[in-house]
Amino acid sequence: MRKELQPSEEDLRYLKIAKRFAYIKDDRDDFRRESVFYAGHLYKDLARRMGILQVDVSYLQEAEIIEFLSEKITIDKQIIAQRKKGFVLYLDKNNKLVCLSGDDINPALKEFNLLSQEEIVETITGRPASKGKGTGKVTIVKGVSDLKKMKKGNVLVAVTTHPDYVAAMRIASAIVTNEGGITSHAAIVSREYGIPCIVGTKNATQILKDGDLVEVDAEKGIVKLLS
Repeated sequence: MRKELQPSEEDLRYLKIAKRFAYIKDDRDDFRRESVFYAGHLYKDLARRMGILQVDVSYLQEAEIIEFLSEKITIDKQIIAQRKKGFVLYLDKNNKLVCLSGDDINPALKEFNLLSQEEIVETITGRPASKGKGTGKVTIVKGVSDLKKMKKGNVLVAVTTHPDYVAAMRIASAIVTNEGGITSHAAIVSREYGIPCIVGTKNATQILKDGDLVEVDAEKGIVKLLS
């Protein structure tokens, strides 16, 4: 006979709070996806007018788009190509948005003391969200377009996960995320399917790369780079 749980009033209050947070996060993600859908129509029209790819519009600053629309000032496509490889955004002393790319990135990072020292990182730590251990090759998922890279037994590594990722998550040997806690989407889904999961590593997507062989110990909250 199954024994019914009888949580205390205090425990029940915390469970209800966690449930509300989970719903708030899902609502936020729904609004984000809806806004991206509607913004797509705007990006498509801007791309047509500017003679660039739709995805390239996302690499432009608001001021650059306004300058084009009002004064027909176009942006060099080489700048867009550089930004695709990486860029730095910050507000200067006059509260003006500055975007740097190419050779200007490292001097800016050094100025802000953000240039990381080159070192070999063999372990990554985070918070166990679903107990267990898993070993496999890393698949970095930064968006829905990366899901096609996922193969059965791979370790799915992402900043965070969304409902769109579930099909790929189900075939993973383990899941690792930069963000999230025990009530995050990654944590809930991994527990449901019994997949080892570590969340809140902060930097897994920066340290690991596609094809790395790793061991995920979700008992201790450690991701170990094997090769």
